[in-house]
Amino acid sequence: MKASRAGFLAAVTGSSLWGLSGTAAQVIFEGSGFPVWGLVTIRMLGASLLLFVVLRPKWPRPWTLPFASLAVFGLAGSQATYLEAIFYTGVTTATLLQFLTLPIVAVFELATGALRWTAQWAALLFLVTVGTVLLVGTFTVHGISVAVTPLGLAFGLLSAASGAYYLLGSRRFVHAESAPWVTTWGFLLGGVVTAPLGAWGLSRYSWPTSIAHDGLLVGLILFVVVGGTLLAYTLYIWGLRDLRATETALAGSLEPIVAAIAGFVVLGVVLTPAQYFGGALIVGAVVWLGATFRAPRARRAGPARE
Repeated sequence: MKASRAGFLAAVTGSSLWGLSGTAAQVIFEGSGFPVWGLVTIRMLGASLLLFVVLRPKWPRPWTLPFASLAVFGLAGSQATYLEAIFYTGVTTATLLQFLTLPIVAVFELATGALRWTAQWAALLFLVTVGTVLLVGTFTVHGISVAVTPLGLAFGLLSAASGAYYLLGSRRFVHAESAPWVTTWGFLLGGVVTAPLGAWGLSRYSWPTSIAHDGLLVGLILFVVVGGTLLAYTLYIWGLRDLRATETALAGSLEPIVAAIAGFVVLGVVLTPAQYFGGALIVGAVVWLGATFRAPRARRAGPARE
């Protein structure tokens, strides 16, 4: 498994920002009753506008059906379903269900020959799977349980499927254009599609009357737009330049750890020894994966060729 450490670190950073963003979204929903689709639309259109102002990527000519599908069902779909899962089950359970993106991507790349199965891959996937279950599961005398509602389960599974779709589908566009190009125009198209539902939800929403509460809400939304959307997706997708989709998904396994830490700091959720052990397994797997990546060697200077 040879790849660029820069791409690996980009994917790790992007997924860590997702973990913080997921906790921020839960605070937004529970503390303010903010509409889910309103947040989806704001984060996508807001991130797209900021990316365009700063980077001004070239306009897609023409808008192809595969890219439009990726934007709507991948980028917008993964965000909407993940936030709905958080709304109905909480960030911890939603993160566990979204983790199913990793095995979906791995099976696809194995079936298509993009990934060669090795003992190392088996060990890495085993460590991350066990670690995630330990981190987000609840242990009782009857075994492991995860509180989930039917709607939360449905949206969580959809978030895993749509996450795998945009992860697998983005790679060709990242190679042909760039990660900022994919996120700028993908967010724009996805935000336009979700705008009717977002506008309807925002029109029915009553903003807080307290200045302090209103300021906190605006600050959290800005973090979700900039940190949890613009930076997180751009960095994560940027990693696809040098990594396989499965490697990128595995690097993203730090998301539940960051979400758990943020939940402890912000929401007061206390971790158990089993959760600490699960987090250690995930960190160990990600560090192991990162240690296998080799930085590209500098090309030796030689006589100039005519």
